[in-house]
Amino acid sequence: MIGGASALGIGVLMALPAAPPAAAAPAHIKTFRFGHALYDVGVHPGITPAQARASARAGTTVPEYTASVKVGTKNFTYTIVGKNPAIKVTNAATTVKAVLIPVIMKFSNGDNWNPTKVDSCDPGASALARTQKSPVFVSQSWKFGGTSIGTGQYINAFQRAEFWKFAKPGGTNPTFGDSLSVKTIPEITINVPNAQAAEGTIGCGNGLLGAANINWLDPFLQHTVIPSLKSQGVLTTTFPIFLLHNFAEICGAQCLAAGYHNAFNVNAGVQTYGVAMYDNSGLFPGSSDISVLSHEVAEWQNDPSTSNPAPSWGNIGQVSGCQTNLEVGDPLSGKSFKDALNGFTYHPQELAFFSWFYHQNPSLGVNGWYSDKGTFKTFAAPC
Repeated sequence: MIGGASALGIGVLMALPAAPPAAAAPAHIKTFRFGHALYDVGVHPGITPAQARASARAGTTVPEYTASVKVGTKNFTYTIVGKNPAIKVTNAATTVKAVLIPVIMKFSNGDNWNPTKVDSCDPGASALARTQKSPVFVSQSWKFGGTSIGTGQYINAFQRAEFWKFAKPGGTNPTFGDSLSVKTIPEITINVPNAQAAEGTIGCGNGLLGAANINWLDPFLQHTVIPSLKSQGVLTTTFPIFLLHNFAEICGAQCLAAGYHNAFNVNAGVQTYGVAMYDNSGLFPGSSDISVLSHEVAEWQNDPSTSNPAPSWGNIGQVSGCQTNLEVGDPLSGKSFKDALNGFTYHPQELAFFSWFYHQNPSLGVNGWYSDKGTFKTFAAPC
């Protein structure tokens, strides 16, 4: 997700009390209190829109297309994962190779958060196992408002629904959609320096919610972790997803981010990636199990470069003030719904449609809606 005035997508945010900046952090591990759940704040973008479009044209990133939309007298050029649903093609379906990377976050005092291990937050399965069997990665049939969207993963169904005018039976591209072909690799461990670490109390698991300073973690992922995973299939043409368990990112004096997505330039092209916390801490209303993951994957899909511009919108969902980007999760932050699959009830997040951001009337979306569960019936108000 992309936050506020920034262009990097940060997922779920949680408000915190004021804390000293990283440079003034003490040698011991900080503690924090919890606030309410949010879903976005910015990090630092590593790519310009022009670079994103060039990499998409060259095929040196995940499959993407670039198009423009006019709102009033202004044109907005955007790049989205997959194929343009408005242009007839023989095969409109796209499959993106994704690499799921479970990450053990470890502090020097021995505290650690391991998504591959079962704990008392969910004695039935680990965070990794729940994620692998979730609607983000497993296909099922979908109906939104009684309209059958077809069979697929949740984000695939969402994208078909937001471009339903073209994806519906008899439409321009009835087979349109984006799917993830997911490979899970062995867990990796990240040791967080004390000055970049914080934790607070929860009522299950190891009894703690952990966090690391995003301004330390994100560069570490880009410059150290992602390059080290090349031999395991993490390339610019794949989408790596770093899975954490009850572990977030410190994104400022007053917030935690439970996930984000970003993109940066490397010699081979543009590398996109996402970070998401599997949340069964029980602390944050609207965030549960794969809520964060669904938010981040959808925003990556609609804004892989973190730089798609949109008319100014805001003062809704988690957003106080205005944003000017195509971040489909932020306007409905914390609004999840139940989805029973593989013997477990998951909580994907509702997501806003393309037409909501670009003031299209009628909407391109299913049922004439502006979000996939029908919360938005009109497009975004100007901000």
